[in-house]
Amino acid sequence: MLMAAGFGCTVLAGAATAATTGLTIVGKPEAASAVSFEVALPLRNTDKLEALLKAQHDPASPQYHRWLTPAQFGAQFGPDAASVNRVAAALRARGLNVQTHTRSLHVSGSASLVENTLGTHLQFARSLTGARGHRVVTDSALRLPTELSAAGATVMSFGEREMHVMSRVASGKLNPYNRNGPDGGYWYNDLKQAYQYPSYQTMVTVNGNTQRLDGTGATIGVLMSSDYLPSDVKAMFDHEQFSTNAGVPDPTLFKDVAINGGGGLFGGAFDEVSLDTQEEITGAPGAHVILYDIPDLSDDSVFGGYVTAIEANEVDLISASFGGCETTNFPKYNNGQDFRGILRAYHELFLQGNAQGITFLASSGDEAGKVCPNVAYFKGEPAHYVPGVSWPADDPNVTGVGGTNVVTVYEPGSLNSAYAGENAWLDQEFPNDPYGFGENVNGAVWGAGGGVSSMWPAPSYQSLVTTTTTKRADPDVGMQVGGCPNGASDYNAKLGVCNGKNSPKNGYGNTDRSSVAVAIAVGQGGGFFGLIGTSVASPEFAGAMALLIEQQGRMGNLNEYLYRKAAQQAKQGAPVKFFHTNIPGYNGVIQTNVNATYSFSTGVGTPVVKALVGAGAAAAAGLPRTPSNP
Repeated sequence: MLMAAGFGCTVLAGAATAATTGLTIVGKPEAASAVSFEVALPLRNTDKLEALLKAQHDPASPQYHRWLTPAQFGAQFGPDAASVNRVAAALRARGLNVQTHTRSLHVSGSASLVENTLGTHLQFARSLTGARGHRVVTDSALRLPTELSAAGATVMSFGEREMHVMSRVASGKLNPYNRNGPDGGYWYNDLKQAYQYPSYQTMVTVNGNTQRLDGTGATIGVLMSSDYLPSDVKAMFDHEQFSTNAGVPDPTLFKDVAINGGGGLFGGAFDEVSLDTQEEITGAPGAHVILYDIPDLSDDSVFGGYVTAIEANEVDLISASFGGCETTNFPKYNNGQDFRGILRAYHELFLQGNAQGITFLASSGDEAGKVCPNVAYFKGEPAHYVPGVSWPADDPNVTGVGGTNVVTVYEPGSLNSAYAGENAWLDQEFPNDPYGFGENVNGAVWGAGGGVSSMWPAPSYQSLVTTTTTKRADPDVGMQVGGCPNGASDYNAKLGVCNGKNSPKNGYGNTDRSSVAVAIAVGQGGGFFGLIGTSVASPEFAGAMALLIEQQGRMGNLNEYLYRKAAQQAKQGAPVKFFHTNIPGYNGVIQTNVNATYSFSTGVGTPVVKALVGAGAAAAAGLPRTPSNP
């Protein structure tokens, strides 16, 4: 499994080279071949921006939900025109092509021009998250032109590492009861019944129009390094007989946007994009779903993908099922050099999106409370995993989505998938080599990522619940994740269960682990597979939140809404229950259920969807494959 945040390039000298990062170099670009890179510039007036964001998310403010356009944001908070023009002119004077955005530039030109401009040499490294097979990196730190350094520019490209996807194939047999018996996975409509989505027959009035509460009018997005197969989306709906039970044709994705050529089909993220697109569109079959298909999960591609979505300003919400260890950007991991500027550049991008009303979701990680290898691993010494959190879910302007193993009832001869409970017990894993250094790291675990950021202070919304930390706590919310991955060391092949032995750290022998069914290359040598990970939870929650956006419009930083609802539930004794709380779990560091209002596996809880989206009086989705839950 790939792992970890990308190391970007800065003006500092002596950055880690390919020889020390586990990269596999496969060649170098020809001098005349086309290369592109992203340049981020710092925002202005950030104190005024923070004040505006506070007002935009305060229901008592006259500026509540009055969102900006990209042009308005740029005029008030983007880098000043003179700085942008100086940087663009300096790059164009060196023969490069420049496309300017609100607070960044997309630069392209021949490999030789890029090398001369940035004072480095370019190489091809093997990519594991894009179908193209390779990406461009450098063999040394960059030496930026004076004009870029003076403007505070950060080049977001050519970093050594890629982030990893947050999903894995589950073991062949799982243990929870479900509509099919005592083992197996869940279909999308099983989870809709379990989490009490509003009935598909629920009608609402929006702007004077009566419409179905299914995400109509909302636009949600997926950011991933792969294209998808429309036939797989159809296969999923057809398996559950959607059109027959709903009385409407099978939904399809609204748009597929390839960025810088996209990731192609059948690469390292194909399973992931199949999962992401299907979870979003089955959760909100009336919404427009847009796939932003990027070449790989390097900082260059991820940053460029976010810029494209934010500048187009078309999506109301975008989900990311990737990430990596936050602290690998810190000096102790980089021979004293500080790469936290990369995280700050992303943070300012999320600030812009929130000011435009865009919500960002991100999977909180699949390594439970132990996301990061310690520094010894990078020195070739015996190593182990240590507590940490995953980027970008750690960012306070992103909603980190963790979660659980859902358990539903089983009634022979019935499709009943009513909620029976959840758990967040981890699974032990065999030692692994996250960056390809040739050395295994001990202490690997599987489960929803969670913990305390080393980068960000606690945001104000966090004070509405008790998280016991003055730093940013992650995740913010949870949904189905699943467990018992292939490669789990606590998997009992004879019994077909994962069980980390009888101790309070894993629920005294609790073996309930679950997965979701995903259509992957159906009819082309694939089929339906059981996938697990916070990659399930993030797009699943995106689909649920499309029902909220349909009724209330854009939400911006969704955490402001979620934590207010959690505080309301705690204060009024839950006559209206928005979240399932007090879910037991252990993440390899602590018992994750901190108190009645916060968990380091599920944040403020897992949703009772119809109540959380403001449709508490609606009938709940009933049995799968019925008109109320097609």
